[in-house]
Amino acid sequence: MLRELLTLLRDRGAGLAGWYGHDREAARIAARHRRCRTAWRPHLEAVKTLVLEAADAAPARGTAVILGSGPCLDVPVAELCDRFRQVVLVDAHHPRPARTLARKHANLRLVTADVTGMGHTARKAARAKARLPHPVPVPDPLPGIEPDFTASLNLASQLPIPFYKTLGGRVDEQELERFCRGLIEAHFAWMEGLPGRTCLVCDTAWERVSGDRLLETCDALEGVIPPPPDREWTWDIAPRPEESFSYDRRNRVWGYLDFRAARRAAS
Repeated sequence: MLRELLTLLRDRGAGLAGWYGHDREAARIAARHRRCRTAWRPHLEAVKTLVLEAADAAPARGTAVILGSGPCLDVPVAELCDRFRQVVLVDAHHPRPARTLARKHANLRLVTADVTGMGHTARKAARAKARLPHPVPVPDPLPGIEPDFTASLNLASQLPIPFYKTLGGRVDEQELERFCRGLIEAHFAWMEGLPGRTCLVCDTAWERVSGDRLLETCDALEGVIPPPPDREWTWDIAPRPEESFSYDRRNRVWGYLDFRAARRAAS
């Protein structure tokens, strides 16, 4: 806990990143990874393998974009930098490990962006007790960038969480739920419309288990149903006693080598 606090104090986020707690979440991820490194390894390797396989099918080798890069635990940075002329890491807050990698790789660029496009709008709505937008517009967080390859990594299910934390109790509950579902729908629509190859990895369910017994499951995508995946696996995100001595927490993960093709095939 002390190390996590010191990490946060050295690496505070500015603007929306601080208000929505993206800097605090980055510190928590780093701390949990240190404690659960062995349990996380199969998931992180599965993501990296899928990303590189999808990247190898990109139509060109100009620009690769990684959304939700965070501390780059699941991003094969060196391999992508070898494959593409430019690699762009996109996140609301870039923690120290990402900034260190940017100094190491000359063709690695960090872009700080709100990938939902709704951060300022929702903040104003909360302060003025105004209505949240419906439907949520499809974002354009990367104006001027034409990617040959884009990967959204463990991001879709996380998009609503900061809004629930900061807007809960300030806006109508049903309106907030509809808005958060719209964030995921808009993210999927944006990914489908991007040029080049699109790769997506996302949680679909959060579970608490004890041995072979399922204690609780929660839809991670707010009722949004993605197309059938190319691959699926389990992420042991919090084995006991990380959260409890009586249960383990795991995430169900779906991965797509070509998300646009999967969406269009399912429509």
